[in-house]
Amino acid sequence: MNREEAARKLGVDPASLAPAPPAPRFSVIWARMQQEPPCSACGKPSRTSGVIHDPDHGPRWFDRCRECFLATPPTLGVPLARFLEELRAVAADARMPLRTYTDEDGWNSE
Repeated sequence: MNREEAARKLGVDPASLAPAPPAPRFSVIWARMQQEPPCSACGKPSRTSGVIHDPDHGPRWFDRCRECFLATPPTLGVPLARFLEELRAVAADARMPLRTYTDEDGWNSE
């Protein structure tokens, strides 16, 4: 799910979040994560930070602790099978050993 969907699932009101730049550089996001702001959903120290774009409130910081992040995992931009295929190709090109385990294929297929 994307960040906006995650915020809705966690019951976060965008109006309660701090304003954020529309497209912050990674260095800005990293600096915020180092401060460990409170999780936007539960108040524990956050482990991830990002920006949500709310039509009524504009860009807002959305911070999640480990538990809230795991409860709302991001989705891949491509199907899992394609992602794994490309990952394996890159690893083979780099001559790096790679072993993957997924729920989709199970433990026995690798």
